[in-house]
Amino acid sequence: MFLLSNIKNRDHKKVYPKESDVIFDISENKLKNTKNAAWNELQTGSLVCVVKSTRKISTFYTVTEIKGLGDSDSEQGETFVLSGVIAAKLVPEFDMRLLFDKLGVVHKSLPSNKFSSGFNIADLGVALDSLEVKTASGPKTIGTLKEEA
Repeated sequence: MFLLSNIKNRDHKKVYPKESDVIFDISENKLKNTKNAAWNELQTGSLVCVVKSTRKISTFYTVTEIKGLGDSDSEQGETFVLSGVIAAKLVPEFDMRLLFDKLGVVHKSLPSNKFSSGFNIADLGVALDSLEVKTASGPKTIGTLKEEA
């Protein structure tokens, strides 16, 4: 399960109107930061949670596509986008730091379960597998959703 930071609340539907279901974007320059190395582990079918400025955990997506846009900004390099569909919701949504503390999540890019500078992507492994979420077919755990992907 991957955690993606969109704390600047980029509206991907407005930024990429010709791309469908974009939930996250990142520049080639940001991918050079070792804190974002987990990008290379993402694949179609991966389960991700995009965290916005509220720092709440609420919506989980199944990745449907990862692609480079072929653009090239001299400062940031190529833009890469991640598309996905909603797989589950945490109801009610929960403050990331409090939830991660409760579940004992530890990650080097999330000191004290807060975002660190330069962080955009983290592989949380099995840390949230026991978390129960609501899906279209009823309650399931994150671990079950990962197995079904």
